[in-house]
Amino acid sequence: MTLRRRTAAVALAALAFASLSSAQTYPDRPITLVVPYPAGAAVDRVGRALGAELQRRLGQPVVIDNVAGASGTIGAKKVQRAAPDGYTLLVGTVNDMLVAPAVLKAGYTTMDFTPVTRLSQNTTVLVAHPGFGANTADELVALARRRTEPLLAGATGVAMMQTIGGTLLAQAGGFRIDHVPYKGGAPLLTDLISGQVPLGTIALTSALPMIREGRIKAIGIISSHRDPTAPNIPTVNEGRSVKGVEADLWTGLLGPAGMPEPVVARLNAVLRDIMSDAAYRDTEFKAGSVVVEPNDGKAFRQFLQREETRLKPSLAEVKAN
Repeated sequence: MTLRRRTAAVALAALAFASLSSAQTYPDRPITLVVPYPAGAAVDRVGRALGAELQRRLGQPVVIDNVAGASGTIGAKKVQRAAPDGYTLLVGTVNDMLVAPAVLKAGYTTMDFTPVTRLSQNTTVLVAHPGFGANTADELVALARRRTEPLLAGATGVAMMQTIGGTLLAQAGGFRIDHVPYKGGAPLLTDLISGQVPLGTIALTSALPMIREGRIKAIGIISSHRDPTAPNIPTVNEGRSVKGVEADLWTGLLGPAGMPEPVVARLNAVLRDIMSDAAYRDTEFKAGSVVVEPNDGKAFRQFLQREETRLKPSLAEVKAN
């Protein structure tokens, strides 16, 4: 072995030892959980519930850092640039991981992150002010087709799956829709309740309390299937006017690229305990979020690749319009 190769081998061995050593003591200081959306958003609620459980099980403080803006990409970039030591993690979603990179110039892909596990699954719902003149997707399409002006619909951002869902719905139904972007679900819901905006596309988890209270009404779930957390709400595809429209959502935990495998394994083991806990799953379900079966980073990576392939035609179609 040459001196150069021997030196490189020693350096790699030292790096591996350091990584293993740090992983064995992980975590020994606070963890920052970046939520790339405002406080009060659906993802923020997921992040705070998860953070509390991580803190209890890991014995270290878990700080929630809301870094909102640009459809989640500002928060995602903060994690992308962080040290890959497991102390800065991202509560990522379909929006900041797949939609925004395809629609905006986000400057990253999923390969710039270390997947840890998928967390939950939920859906987009089309909601309206109680006085809006349609109660079903068929009635909405008929009303929209009679109008000379596009329908106005509030949305929680530009490059968001919720907004994409509204656009795909309009394309399938043969009508026009103009999205009014809001900085999060809370201000959108406020304007929906007051009647400042007639319609909105939003994560069901954000809208469900207001729907249950009758302060807004659900026109339909934008998905191929009913949401098990609100099975009485039909999908927009169940009528005659619209078929094949989906805007499903999910959340997952990711870190910067290059995280040590032992750290990922430690996190994954703790997350399996959390996600298998009946009380945690029940609380999330009541809030409108379905906790998925825990998986490892490799399975999550494969899921991301499948989702990217599945969404590519829809995102290309929306981007072209």
